[in-house]
Amino acid sequence: MSDGAETARPASRPGTLVAGSTLVAIGLAVGQVLGYLLNVLGARILGPRGYGELGALLGLVLIGNVVALAVQTVSSRRTSVGEDPAERLAPLGVRFGAGEAAVFLVLVPVLALTLHLDVVSLAAVSLGFLPLTAAGVALGITQGSSRFPRLSLQYAVLAGARTGLALAALLVWHDVRAVTIGLLVGGVVAWLCIARLADLPAWVWERPTRPITTETLHVTHALIAMFTFTSVDVLLARSLLDADAAGQYAAGGILIKIAFWLPQAVVVAAFPRMSVREEGALRRSAVIVAGLGAAMVAGALVLGPRVVPWVLGTGYVTAAERSWLFVLVGVVESIAYLVVFDRLASRDRNAVVIVWAAVGVMVVLALTVGRSPVALAWSVAICGALLCVAGVLVPRRASSAPHD
Repeated sequence: MSDGAETARPASRPGTLVAGSTLVAIGLAVGQVLGYLLNVLGARILGPRGYGELGALLGLVLIGNVVALAVQTVSSRRTSVGEDPAERLAPLGVRFGAGEAAVFLVLVPVLALTLHLDVVSLAAVSLGFLPLTAAGVALGITQGSSRFPRLSLQYAVLAGARTGLALAALLVWHDVRAVTIGLLVGGVVAWLCIARLADLPAWVWERPTRPITTETLHVTHALIAMFTFTSVDVLLARSLLDADAAGQYAAGGILIKIAFWLPQAVVVAAFPRMSVREEGALRRSAVIVAGLGAAMVAGALVLGPRVVPWVLGTGYVTAAERSWLFVLVGVVESIAYLVVFDRLASRDRNAVVIVWAAVGVMVVLALTVGRSPVALAWSVAICGALLCVAGVLVPRRASSAPHD
């Protein structure tokens, strides 16, 4: 691929960034609602012991989803800049999904012993990574071509099939194993439907080209680093604070995650524009996320002290009184996530370094000044802001991987 093609601009990007974000948000909302129902009904139907098992399995699904997101990101970027036709990207999801499934299957005995989980449930979750990751290519191709109405439909189909069948299995059988099998079967159904919507063959077992593989590994590493950045604070709270204070922070962590994920449709809609280096794409996206964030912080400032006790319980005083602060942390992390994706859009090798450096600074701040839930929250917010600044100011280092 020539340098000219790498920096080429699209003839047009139909619709505005706000319109694209809104369409994507509708599709993503289906998954959020179904995921919420699965967790709430799971807690009620299965009881503490069963829900503890389900929660651990869903946590593994969340970890494994990083590879699927990396595959989608690479497929989207390469589609945006016209580097690869769809047929060359199709093997990427199948190969990476099969590899991830194989790794998790090998780890099943270890996970079963250490986490006290059912072997069949673990096997179902492991096998489910194949269709989930394979579907990432179809999502990425649709995203990269900015076909946001179809992308919204694909997101809805993915959630409706996977989480919908898992929820149905929960309601019928009241069993964790049935839920994981529902996720697996629903994942296969979703994969076939999404591939059809993207006009892709579902199964292509060719070897992806070396540049595509290398880029996917790099993006996976960057997303793992970002996943660590947005998750390690709860572990630090558990390690450094007393039990009550750690619980207060964990409750605030729920607000952080809500504020972090709500603007993610903007990142999805903006990524194709950032991939072709459209002028002002990052700035406009950041303004939209910041605007949504300001509204969320204001809402938390007014409603948090009333709503949080009603939702989480009256014991979470810090989370209620400082709900605006926890929401602010989530907003800052969301902008940092956008900045990191802007670097991934340009195949920047420094993206990983910047995120891991931010994780290191967070740990240092937590160990030195983050000795209360509020102090730890401010430490995380500062690290998120530093990550945003570094993401804009640190020079980029282009990938040395050869083009196809």
